[in-house]
Amino acid sequence: MTAEPAGPPSFEDVLARGQEFLAQLATLYQGMAREQADQQKKLEALRGAQQQWTGERARLIKDAERLRQEEDAVRADNAALKANQKSYESRLADLQQQAEQLEALHAHVTQQTTKLAAEWIARRDALAADNQRLTAEMAEVRGTLYLSLDREKQWKAQVWKLQDAVRTLRGAAGLVSLTAEQSHHLASQLNAITGFAEVLLDEAGNRATGDERQEFLQHIKESGAHLADYVRQLSTGPKDEGPPAQTAEISPPIEAPHSPAPTVLVAASDLALRERVESFLRRDGYQIEFAGDGEDALRMAARLQPLAMMIDAELAPAGGQDLIDQLAGEARTKDIPVVLLARNDQEHQGLSSGRYDFLSKPINRQQLMQMMDKYELLADRRRASKMPASVLVVDDDSRNTRLVEAMLKPFNINVLVARDGAAGIKLGLARKPDLIILDLMMPGVDGFEVVAALRKDAVAAQVPILIYTAKTITAADRERLQGSIQSLIRKGEISKEQFLELIYRRGERRKRPPAAEPAA
Repeated sequence: MTAEPAGPPSFEDVLARGQEFLAQLATLYQGMAREQADQQKKLEALRGAQQQWTGERARLIKDAERLRQEEDAVRADNAALKANQKSYESRLADLQQQAEQLEALHAHVTQQTTKLAAEWIARRDALAADNQRLTAEMAEVRGTLYLSLDREKQWKAQVWKLQDAVRTLRGAAGLVSLTAEQSHHLASQLNAITGFAEVLLDEAGNRATGDERQEFLQHIKESGAHLADYVRQLSTGPKDEGPPAQTAEISPPIEAPHSPAPTVLVAASDLALRERVESFLRRDGYQIEFAGDGEDALRMAARLQPLAMMIDAELAPAGGQDLIDQLAGEARTKDIPVVLLARNDQEHQGLSSGRYDFLSKPINRQQLMQMMDKYELLADRRRASKMPASVLVVDDDSRNTRLVEAMLKPFNINVLVARDGAAGIKLGLARKPDLIILDLMMPGVDGFEVVAALRKDAVAAQVPILIYTAKTITAADRERLQGSIQSLIRKGEISKEQFLELIYRRGERRKRPPAAEPAA
Protein backbone atom coordinates (compact mmCIF):
# COMPACT_ATOMS: atom_id res chain seq x y z
CA MET A 1 0.00 0.00 0.00
CA THR A 2 1.33 3.34 -1.05
CA ALA A 3 1.92 5.85 1.80
CA GLU A 4 0.59 9.14 1.48
CA PRO A 5 3.25 11.92 1.13
CA ALA A 6 3.94 13.86 4.28
CA GLY A 7 3.09 17.44 4.34
CA PRO A 8 5.76 20.25 4.75
CA PRO A 9 7.33 20.57 8.18
CA SER A 10 6.02 23.17 10.38
CA PHE A 11 7.90 26.27 11.41
CA GLU A 12 8.39 25.06 14.86
CA ASP A 13 9.87 21.92 13.55
CA VAL A 14 12.15 23.88 11.34
CA LEU A 15 13.04 26.24 14.20
CA ALA A 16 13.64 23.41 16.55
CA ARG A 17 15.80 21.68 14.03
CA GLY A 18 17.65 25.02 13.37
CA GLN A 19 18.26 25.51 17.09
CA GLU A 20 19.38 21.93 17.42
CA PHE A 21 21.70 22.47 14.47
CA LEU A 22 23.02 25.74 15.95
CA ALA A 23 23.58 23.99 19.24
CA GLN A 24 25.49 21.29 17.43
CA LEU A 25 27.48 23.97 15.56
CA ALA A 26 28.22 25.78 18.81
CA THR A 27 29.31 22.54 20.39
CA LEU A 28 31.42 21.78 17.34
CA TYR A 29 32.90 25.29 17.39
CA GLN A 30 33.75 25.04 21.04
CA GLY A 31 35.41 21.70 20.38
CA MET A 32 37.29 23.18 17.48
CA ALA A 33 38.33 26.19 19.62
CA ARG A 34 39.56 23.88 22.33
CA GLU A 35 41.34 21.77 19.76
CA GLN A 36 42.86 24.92 18.22
CA ALA A 37 44.02 26.06 21.66
CA ASP A 38 45.53 22.63 22.22
CA GLN A 39 47.20 22.81 18.81
CA GLN A 40 48.52 26.29 19.65
CA LYS A 41 49.98 24.96 22.87
CA LYS A 42 51.46 22.03 21.05
CA LEU A 43 52.85 24.41 18.41
CA GLU A 44 54.45 26.60 21.06
CA ALA A 45 55.79 23.49 22.74
CA LEU A 46 57.14 22.34 19.40
CA ARG A 47 58.74 25.76 18.84
CA GLY A 48 60.39 25.60 22.28
CA ALA A 49 61.48 22.09 21.55
CA GLN A 50 62.75 23.24 18.15
CA GLN A 51 64.81 25.99 19.78
CA GLN A 52 66.14 23.48 22.28
CA TRP A 53 66.89 21.07 19.50
CA THR A 54 68.63 23.85 17.56
CA GLY A 55 70.92 24.60 20.55
CA GLU A 56 71.44 20.91 21.10
CA ARG A 57 72.24 20.50 17.43
CA ALA A 58 74.82 23.31 17.60
CA ARG A 59 76.32 21.70 20.69
CA LEU A 60 76.32 18.32 18.99
CA ILE A 61 78.00 19.82 15.90
CA LYS A 62 80.61 21.42 18.14
CA ASP A 63 81.09 18.14 20.01
CA ALA A 64 81.32 16.32 16.69
CA GLU A 65 84.04 18.72 15.52
CA ARG A 66 85.91 18.25 18.78
CA LEU A 67 85.52 14.49 18.46
CA ARG A 68 86.85 14.64 14.90
CA GLN A 69 89.90 16.59 16.14
CA GLU A 70 90.39 14.12 18.96
CA GLU A 71 89.99 11.31 16.48
CA ASP A 72 92.69 12.89 14.28
CA ALA A 73 94.94 13.23 17.32
CA VAL A 74 94.24 9.63 18.28
CA ARG A 75 95.01 8.52 14.73
CA ALA A 76 98.31 10.50 14.83
CA ASP A 77 99.14 9.01 18.22
CA ASN A 78 98.24 5.61 16.88
CA ALA A 79 100.56 6.11 13.90
CA ALA A 80 103.35 7.25 16.23
CA LEU A 81 102.71 4.28 18.49
CA LYS A 82 102.86 1.97 15.50
CA ALA A 83 106.17 3.56 14.44
CA ASN A 84 107.51 3.28 17.99
CA GLN A 85 106.30 -0.27 18.12
CA LYS A 86 108.28 -1.07 14.98
CA SER A 87 111.36 0.66 16.46
CA TYR A 88 110.93 -1.19 19.75
CA GLU A 89 110.48 -4.43 17.88
CA SER A 90 113.71 -3.73 15.95
CA ARG A 91 115.57 -2.82 19.14
CA LEU A 92 114.14 -5.86 20.85
CA ALA A 93 115.43 -8.00 18.02
CA ASP A 94 118.86 -6.35 18.37
CA LEU A 95 118.80 -6.86 22.13
CA GLN A 96 117.86 -10.46 21.68
CA GLN A 97 120.74 -10.87 19.23
CA GLN A 98 123.13 -9.13 21.65
CA ALA A 99 121.83 -11.29 24.47
CA GLU A 100 122.61 -14.35 22.40
CA GLN A 101 126.08 -12.99 21.64
CA LEU A 102 126.64 -12.19 25.33
CA GLU A 103 125.58 -15.67 26.26
CA ALA A 104 128.04 -17.08 23.76
CA LEU A 105 130.75 -14.69 25.00
CA HIS A 106 129.99 -15.60 28.60
CA ALA A 107 130.38 -19.24 27.74
CA HIS A 108 133.69 -18.47 25.97
CA VAL A 109 134.95 -16.31 28.85
CA THR A 110 133.98 -18.97 31.33
CA GLN A 111 135.90 -21.50 29.31
CA GLN A 112 138.94 -19.21 28.99
CA THR A 113 138.79 -18.29 32.68
CA THR A 114 138.83 -21.92 33.60
CA LYS A 115 141.75 -22.48 31.24
CA LEU A 116 143.65 -19.41 32.51
CA ALA A 117 143.02 -20.40 36.10
CA ALA A 118 144.57 -23.76 35.38
CA GLU A 119 147.50 -22.09 33.59
CA TRP A 120 147.92 -19.57 36.45
CA ILE A 121 148.04 -22.36 38.98
CA ALA A 122 150.66 -24.11 36.85
CA ARG A 123 152.64 -20.87 36.48
CA ARG A 124 152.35 -20.14 40.19
CA ASP A 125 153.77 -23.53 40.96
CA ALA A 126 156.51 -22.99 38.35
CA LEU A 127 157.29 -19.51 39.73
CA ALA A 128 157.45 -20.90 43.23
CA ALA A 129 159.96 -23.45 42.00
CA ASP A 130 161.88 -20.73 40.08
CA ASN A 131 161.82 -18.52 43.15
CA GLN A 132 163.38 -21.24 45.24
CA ARG A 133 165.98 -21.84 42.53
CA LEU A 134 166.69 -18.10 42.14
CA THR A 135 166.96 -17.71 45.89
CA ALA A 136 169.60 -20.41 45.91
CA GLU A 137 171.34 -18.83 42.90
CA MET A 138 171.13 -15.39 44.53
CA ALA A 139 172.83 -16.72 47.61
CA GLU A 140 175.53 -18.17 45.38
CA VAL A 141 175.86 -14.92 43.39
CA ARG A 142 175.98 -12.92 46.62
CA GLY A 143 178.82 -15.09 47.81
CA THR A 144 180.58 -14.65 44.47
CA LEU A 145 179.99 -10.89 44.62
CA TYR A 146 181.47 -10.64 48.09
CA LEU A 147 184.45 -12.63 46.85
CA SER A 148 184.75 -10.33 43.81
CA LEU A 149 184.57 -7.25 46.03
CA ASP A 150 187.33 -8.64 48.21
CA ARG A 151 189.41 -9.34 45.11
CA GLU A 152 188.65 -5.86 43.76
CA LYS A 153 189.83 -4.32 47.03
CA GLN A 154 192.97 -6.41 46.80
CA TRP A 155 193.82 -5.41 43.22
CA LYS A 156 193.02 -1.77 43.97
CA ALA A 157 195.42 -1.94 46.88
CA GLN A 158 197.98 -3.49 44.53
CA VAL A 159 197.37 -0.75 41.96
CA TRP A 160 197.91 1.93 44.59
CA LYS A 161 201.11 0.19 45.73
CA LEU A 162 202.29 0.09 42.12
CA GLN A 163 201.55 3.79 41.75
CA ASP A 164 203.57 4.50 44.89
CA ALA A 165 206.37 2.35 43.50
CA VAL A 166 206.21 4.21 40.20
CA ARG A 167 206.54 7.56 41.98
CA THR A 168 209.51 6.17 43.92
CA LEU A 169 211.14 4.91 40.73
CA ARG A 170 210.61 8.27 39.05
CA GLY A 171 212.24 10.00 41.97
CA ALA A 172 215.15 7.58 41.85
CA ALA A 173 215.45 7.93 38.09
CA GLY A 174 216.05 11.63 38.49
CA LEU A 175 219.26 10.89 40.38
CA VAL A 176 220.95 8.78 37.69
CA SER A 177 221.94 9.20 34.07
CA LEU A 178 220.53 6.66 31.63
CA THR A 179 220.90 6.09 27.94
CA ALA A 180 218.09 7.32 25.75
CA GLU A 181 217.07 3.72 25.11
CA GLN A 182 217.05 2.92 28.83
CA SER A 183 215.04 6.06 29.58
CA HIS A 184 212.54 5.19 26.84
CA HIS A 185 212.18 1.64 28.13
CA LEU A 186 211.61 2.73 31.73
CA ALA A 187 209.11 5.41 30.75
CA SER A 188 207.16 2.95 28.58
CA GLN A 189 206.81 0.47 31.45
CA LEU A 190 205.85 3.21 33.91
CA ASN A 191 203.31 4.65 31.47
CA ALA A 192 201.64 1.25 31.03
CA ILE A 193 201.36 0.77 34.80
CA THR A 194 200.05 4.24 35.64
CA GLY A 195 197.84 4.52 32.56
CA PHE A 196 196.00 1.23 32.99
CA ALA A 197 195.78 1.84 36.75
CA GLU A 198 194.00 5.17 36.15
CA VAL A 199 191.60 3.55 33.70
CA LEU A 200 190.72 0.83 36.21
CA LEU A 201 190.32 3.22 39.13
CA ASP A 202 187.87 5.36 37.13
CA GLU A 203 185.03 2.89 37.60
CA ALA A 204 182.28 5.31 36.58
CA GLY A 205 183.83 6.40 33.29
CA ASN A 206 185.96 3.58 31.88
CA ARG A 207 183.13 1.40 30.49
CA ALA A 208 185.49 -1.57 30.66
CA THR A 209 184.07 -5.08 30.45
CA GLY A 210 185.13 -7.85 32.81
CA ASP A 211 187.46 -9.31 30.18
CA GLU A 212 189.00 -5.90 29.49
CA ARG A 213 189.63 -5.32 33.19
CA GLN A 214 191.44 -8.65 33.37
CA GLU A 215 193.44 -7.64 30.29
CA PHE A 216 194.41 -4.30 31.86
CA LEU A 217 195.44 -6.02 35.10
CA GLN A 218 197.57 -8.43 33.07
CA HIS A 219 199.28 -5.47 31.35
CA ILE A 220 199.98 -3.90 34.76
CA LYS A 221 201.34 -7.19 36.09
CA GLU A 222 203.56 -7.80 33.06
CA SER A 223 204.84 -4.22 33.01
CA GLY A 224 205.56 -4.37 36.74
CA ALA A 225 207.45 -7.64 36.42
CA HIS A 226 209.33 -6.37 33.38
CA LEU A 227 210.15 -3.13 35.17
CA ALA A 228 211.40 -4.93 38.27
CA ASP A 229 213.59 -7.21 36.17
CA TYR A 230 214.93 -4.26 34.19
CA VAL A 231 215.75 -2.32 37.36
CA ARG A 232 217.64 -5.36 38.67
CA GLN A 233 219.62 -5.49 35.42
CA LEU A 234 220.45 -1.79 35.72
CA SER A 235 221.51 -2.19 39.36
CA THR A 236 223.88 -5.11 38.59
CA GLY A 237 225.31 -3.43 35.47
CA PRO A 238 225.65 -4.76 31.92
CA LYS A 239 227.24 -8.17 31.45
CA ASP A 240 229.11 -7.23 28.26
CA GLU A 241 231.36 -4.23 28.06
CA GLY A 242 230.72 -2.43 24.79
CA PRO A 243 231.24 1.02 23.43
CA PRO A 244 229.81 3.73 25.65
CA ALA A 245 226.23 4.49 24.74
CA GLN A 246 224.98 7.99 24.27
CA THR A 247 223.40 9.14 27.52
CA ALA A 248 220.59 11.53 28.06
CA GLU A 249 220.22 13.39 31.30
CA ILE A 250 216.82 12.63 32.80
CA SER A 251 215.11 15.86 33.63
CA PRO A 252 213.07 15.91 36.83
CA PRO A 253 209.72 14.29 36.05
CA ILE A 254 206.71 16.48 35.72
CA GLU A 255 204.53 15.60 38.67
CA ALA A 256 201.04 15.23 37.25
CA PRO A 257 198.60 16.97 39.50
CA HIS A 258 195.64 15.04 40.76
CA SER A 259 192.71 15.24 38.38
CA PRO A 260 190.66 18.19 39.61
CA ALA A 261 187.20 17.48 40.91
CA PRO A 262 184.31 19.24 39.17
CA THR A 263 183.96 22.79 40.47
CA VAL A 264 180.66 24.23 41.69
CA LEU A 265 180.45 27.98 42.28
CA VAL A 266 178.08 29.00 45.10
CA ALA A 267 176.97 32.65 45.02
CA ALA A 268 175.50 33.30 48.48
CA SER A 269 176.23 35.44 51.52
CA ASP A 270 174.04 33.38 53.88
CA LEU A 271 176.50 31.39 55.99
CA ALA A 272 174.01 28.65 56.91
CA LEU A 273 173.06 28.15 53.25
CA ARG A 274 176.72 27.99 52.20
CA GLU A 275 177.54 25.42 54.87
CA ARG A 276 174.57 23.22 53.93
CA VAL A 277 175.37 23.22 50.21
CA GLU A 278 179.07 22.67 50.90
CA SER A 279 178.41 19.67 53.17
CA PHE A 280 176.29 18.01 50.49
CA LEU A 281 178.65 18.66 47.56
CA ARG A 282 181.99 17.95 49.24
CA ARG A 283 180.66 14.60 50.44
CA ASP A 284 180.28 13.61 46.77
CA GLY A 285 183.70 14.84 45.71
CA TYR A 286 182.93 18.28 44.27
CA GLN A 287 185.23 21.27 44.69
CA ILE A 288 183.37 24.29 46.08
CA GLU A 289 184.12 27.96 45.45
CA PHE A 290 182.17 30.79 47.11
CA ALA A 291 181.24 34.29 45.94
CA GLY A 292 179.72 36.76 48.37
CA ASP A 293 178.05 39.07 45.86
CA GLY A 294 177.02 39.28 42.22
CA GLU A 295 180.15 41.09 41.04
CA ASP A 296 182.52 38.47 42.49
CA ALA A 297 180.29 35.66 41.20
CA LEU A 298 180.36 36.99 37.62
CA ARG A 299 184.13 37.40 37.66
CA MET A 300 184.75 33.96 39.22
CA ALA A 301 182.34 32.23 36.81
CA ALA A 302 184.25 33.57 33.81
CA ARG A 303 187.57 32.48 35.32
CA LEU A 304 186.65 29.09 36.80
CA GLN A 305 184.15 27.86 34.18
CA PRO A 306 182.42 25.73 36.85
CA LEU A 307 180.31 22.66 36.26
CA ALA A 308 177.34 24.61 37.68
CA MET A 309 176.44 27.67 39.73
CA MET A 310 174.23 27.83 42.83
CA ILE A 311 172.76 31.34 43.19
CA ASP A 312 170.86 32.59 46.23
CA ALA A 313 167.74 34.52 45.15
CA GLU A 314 168.57 37.09 47.87
CA LEU A 315 172.15 37.64 46.69
CA ALA A 316 173.45 41.18 47.17
CA PRO A 317 173.29 43.74 45.76
CA ALA A 318 170.50 43.26 43.18
CA GLY A 319 169.31 39.68 43.76
CA GLY A 320 169.85 36.38 41.98
CA GLN A 321 167.84 37.32 38.89
CA ASP A 322 170.16 40.21 38.09
CA LEU A 323 173.18 37.91 38.24
CA ILE A 324 171.45 35.34 36.02
CA ASP A 325 170.76 38.04 33.43
CA GLN A 326 174.41 39.13 33.52
CA LEU A 327 175.62 35.54 33.14
CA ALA A 328 173.33 35.03 30.13
CA GLY A 329 174.70 38.18 28.51
CA GLU A 330 178.36 37.09 28.70
CA ALA A 331 179.74 34.76 26.03
CA ARG A 332 182.06 33.06 28.55
CA THR A 333 179.32 32.35 31.08
CA LYS A 334 176.06 31.98 29.13
CA ASP A 335 176.35 28.17 28.90
CA ILE A 336 177.07 27.56 32.61
CA PRO A 337 174.12 25.69 34.22
CA VAL A 338 172.46 27.73 36.99
CA VAL A 339 170.42 26.64 40.03
CA LEU A 340 168.40 29.33 41.81
CA LEU A 341 168.00 28.83 45.57
CA ALA A 342 164.78 30.48 46.81
CA ARG A 343 162.64 30.29 49.94
CA ASN A 344 159.46 29.09 48.26
CA ASP A 345 157.59 28.73 44.99
CA GLN A 346 156.07 32.21 45.31
CA GLU A 347 159.51 33.80 45.34
CA HIS A 348 160.52 31.65 42.39
CA GLN A 349 157.40 32.54 40.39
CA GLY A 350 158.29 36.20 40.64
CA LEU A 351 161.42 35.56 38.59
CA SER A 352 161.75 34.78 34.91
CA SER A 353 162.46 31.05 34.76
CA GLY A 354 163.55 29.09 31.70
CA ARG A 355 167.30 29.69 31.92
CA TYR A 356 167.87 27.91 35.22
CA ASP A 357 166.78 25.16 37.58
CA PHE A 358 165.16 25.82 40.93
CA LEU A 359 165.59 24.43 44.46
CA SER A 360 163.57 25.42 47.51
CA LYS A 361 165.22 26.27 50.80
CA PRO A 362 166.14 24.33 52.86
CA ILE A 363 168.05 22.42 50.21
CA ASN A 364 167.18 18.74 49.74
CA ARG A 365 170.33 16.67 49.23
CA GLN A 366 168.73 14.11 46.91
CA GLN A 367 167.33 16.79 44.58
CA LEU A 368 170.67 18.61 44.58
CA MET A 369 172.64 15.48 43.68
CA GLN A 370 170.18 14.61 40.91
CA MET A 371 170.86 18.02 39.38
CA MET A 372 174.62 17.51 39.70
CA ASP A 373 174.34 14.14 37.94
CA LYS A 374 172.42 15.85 35.14
CA TYR A 375 175.03 18.60 34.78
CA GLU A 376 177.91 16.09 34.72
CA LEU A 377 176.10 14.14 32.00
CA LEU A 378 175.60 17.34 29.98
CA ALA A 379 179.28 18.21 30.44
CA ASP A 380 180.31 14.75 29.24
CA ARG A 381 178.05 15.13 26.20
CA ARG A 382 179.52 18.54 25.39
CA ARG A 383 183.01 17.09 25.69
CA ALA A 384 182.10 14.06 23.58
CA SER A 385 180.58 16.29 20.89
CA LYS A 386 183.88 18.18 20.59
CA MET A 387 186.10 15.10 20.69
CA PRO A 388 187.63 14.05 17.36
CA ALA A 389 185.63 11.44 15.50
CA SER A 390 188.70 9.41 14.51
CA VAL A 391 192.19 9.14 16.00
CA LEU A 392 195.24 7.39 14.52
CA VAL A 393 197.64 5.94 17.12
CA VAL A 394 201.12 5.17 15.75
CA ASP A 395 203.19 3.20 18.30
CA ASP A 396 205.15 -0.05 18.23
CA ASP A 397 204.20 -0.75 21.88
CA SER A 398 200.88 -2.65 21.81
CA ARG A 399 200.28 -1.83 25.47
CA ASN A 400 200.33 1.88 24.74
CA THR A 401 197.92 1.59 21.78
CA ARG A 402 195.62 -0.53 23.93
CA LEU A 403 195.82 2.07 26.72
CA VAL A 404 194.83 4.88 24.35
CA GLU A 405 191.91 2.79 23.06
CA ALA A 406 190.73 2.21 26.65
CA MET A 407 190.92 5.92 27.52
CA LEU A 408 189.00 6.97 24.38
CA LYS A 409 186.37 4.20 24.54
CA PRO A 410 183.78 6.21 26.55
CA PHE A 411 183.67 8.86 23.79
CA ASN A 412 182.88 6.48 20.89
CA ILE A 413 185.98 7.59 18.99
CA ASN A 414 187.09 5.47 16.05
CA VAL A 415 190.67 4.52 17.00
CA LEU A 416 192.96 3.45 14.14
CA VAL A 417 196.16 1.63 15.15
CA ALA A 418 199.48 1.46 13.29
CA ARG A 419 202.19 -0.77 14.81
CA ASP A 420 205.09 0.97 13.04
CA GLY A 421 205.98 4.17 11.25
CA ALA A 422 205.44 2.87 7.72
CA ALA A 423 201.93 1.68 8.57
CA GLY A 424 201.28 5.03 10.25
CA ILE A 425 202.18 6.95 7.09
CA LYS A 426 199.99 4.68 4.98
CA LEU A 427 196.97 4.98 7.29
CA GLY A 428 197.44 8.72 7.79
CA LEU A 429 197.44 9.41 4.05
CA ALA A 430 194.57 7.01 3.31
CA ARG A 431 192.16 7.67 6.19
CA LYS A 432 192.83 11.36 7.01
CA PRO A 433 191.96 11.05 10.75
CA ASP A 434 190.96 14.03 12.91
CA LEU A 435 194.01 13.59 15.17
CA ILE A 436 197.25 11.60 15.16
CA ILE A 437 198.90 10.37 18.39
CA LEU A 438 202.50 9.52 17.51
CA ASP A 439 205.44 7.87 19.29
CA LEU A 440 208.91 9.02 18.22
CA MET A 441 211.09 6.00 19.00
CA MET A 442 210.07 3.12 16.72
CA PRO A 443 212.17 0.60 14.80
CA GLY A 444 212.54 1.25 11.10
CA VAL A 445 210.60 4.41 10.27
CA ASP A 446 210.61 6.56 13.42
CA GLY A 447 208.19 9.31 14.44
CA PHE A 448 210.27 12.11 12.92
CA GLU A 449 210.04 10.46 9.49
CA VAL A 450 206.28 9.94 9.92
CA VAL A 451 205.81 13.67 10.63
CA ALA A 452 207.91 14.64 7.62
CA ALA A 453 206.02 12.29 5.28
CA LEU A 454 202.57 13.41 6.41
CA ARG A 455 203.41 17.11 6.18
CA LYS A 456 204.20 16.68 2.48
CA ASP A 457 200.54 15.86 1.76
CA ALA A 458 198.28 18.92 1.50
CA VAL A 459 195.34 17.29 3.32
CA ALA A 460 197.29 15.22 5.86
CA ALA A 461 199.33 18.31 6.71
CA GLN A 462 196.18 19.84 8.27
CA VAL A 463 195.72 16.93 10.71
CA PRO A 464 196.92 17.83 14.24
CA ILE A 465 199.73 15.62 15.56
CA LEU A 466 200.17 14.93 19.27
CA ILE A 467 203.60 13.51 20.14
CA TYR A 468 203.13 10.99 22.98
CA THR A 469 206.51 9.44 23.63
CA ALA A 470 208.77 8.05 26.33
CA LYS A 471 211.81 9.58 24.64
CA THR A 472 213.69 12.32 26.44
CA ILE A 473 213.13 15.33 24.20
CA THR A 474 216.27 17.32 23.43
CA ALA A 475 216.54 20.84 22.11
CA ALA A 476 217.48 19.38 18.73
CA ASP A 477 214.31 17.26 18.75
CA ARG A 478 212.16 20.31 19.48
CA GLU A 479 213.86 22.26 16.71
CA ARG A 480 213.29 19.37 14.32
CA LEU A 481 209.57 19.20 15.16
CA GLN A 482 208.97 22.96 15.32
CA GLY A 483 205.91 23.97 13.29
CA SER A 484 204.91 20.40 12.46
CA ILE A 485 203.09 19.27 15.60
CA GLN A 486 200.48 20.67 17.99
CA SER A 487 201.50 19.15 21.34
CA LEU A 488 204.39 17.18 22.79
CA ILE A 489 204.00 15.19 26.02
CA ARG A 490 205.98 12.43 27.69
CA LYS A 491 204.39 9.13 28.55
CA GLY A 492 203.54 8.75 32.21
CA GLU A 493 203.96 12.44 33.06
CA ILE A 494 200.30 13.51 32.78
CA SER A 495 197.13 11.96 34.14
CA LYS A 496 194.37 10.35 32.11
CA GLU A 497 192.13 13.38 32.64
CA GLN A 498 194.86 15.74 31.45
CA PHE A 499 195.46 13.55 28.41
CA LEU A 500 191.74 13.57 27.55
CA GLU A 501 191.53 17.32 28.13
CA LEU A 502 194.37 17.80 25.65
CA ILE A 503 192.58 15.69 23.02
CA TYR A 504 189.34 17.55 23.77
CA ARG A 505 191.04 20.90 23.12
CA ARG A 506 192.56 19.58 19.91
CA GLY A 507 189.09 18.59 18.72
CA GLU A 508 187.64 21.94 19.81
CA ARG A 509 190.30 23.88 17.90
CA ARG A 510 189.66 21.81 14.77
CA LYS A 511 186.12 23.24 14.72
CA ARG A 512 187.42 26.84 14.68
CA PRO A 513 188.81 28.69 11.67
CA PRO A 514 192.39 27.51 11.03
CA ALA A 515 195.04 29.73 12.54
CA ALA A 516 198.77 29.51 13.06
CA GLU A 517 199.53 27.74 16.32
CA PRO A 518 202.98 27.44 17.88
CA ALA A 519 204.23 24.02 18.91
CA ALA A 520 203.71 23.12 22.54
